[in-house]
Amino acid sequence: MKSLEFKLLVMPFSSRLYRMAFRLMNNREEAEDIVQEVYVKLWEMRNELNNYNSIEALSIRITRNLCLDHLRRRKINQNALKAEKLKEEGYSVTPAENLEKKEEAEIIHTLIAALPEPQRSLVHLRHLEEKEYEEIAEMVNMNVNAIRVSISRARKQMREMLEKQYSSWKA
Repeated sequence: MKSLEFKLLVMPFSSRLYRMAFRLMNNREEAEDIVQEVYVKLWEMRNELNNYNSIEALSIRITRNLCLDHLRRRKINQNALKAEKLKEEGYSVTPAENLEKKEEAEIIHTLIAALPEPQRSLVHLRHLEEKEYEEIAEMVNMNVNAIRVSISRARKQMREMLEKQYSSWKA
């Protein structure tokens, strides 16, 4: 298909495609870009256009799909920007939430301090310094399974201490 034949076949839909793109995108420049992309796609498939019953319907479908793709990308970009902005600003917490977190941290540190020495260091390394079991094993020269068991027992002991403290507050 030659360019003149292509223009005669496809160009009559340009205003309809533009109106549709503008209605979906609500932006003149983006609508123009999308119509241009539609023409590029149609030009790339110019040799197959004779196989379609309605080139106008094909053009409209391509326009719609491109608009939806752009809208999805726009939404993804906006979400990414929001997430980045939140990360930069830091999650804003109320003073009450801040106080609650500090109190929880104090309770946890108190519970950890009450543990016997080998468990205290293992829990500290695992949960406060966020080390992997293998790293801890190398640091303290212990078996990974022994570390897991010790930390599990320490957690159980901390839970029991917390329950005991909570039940004394209730009474």
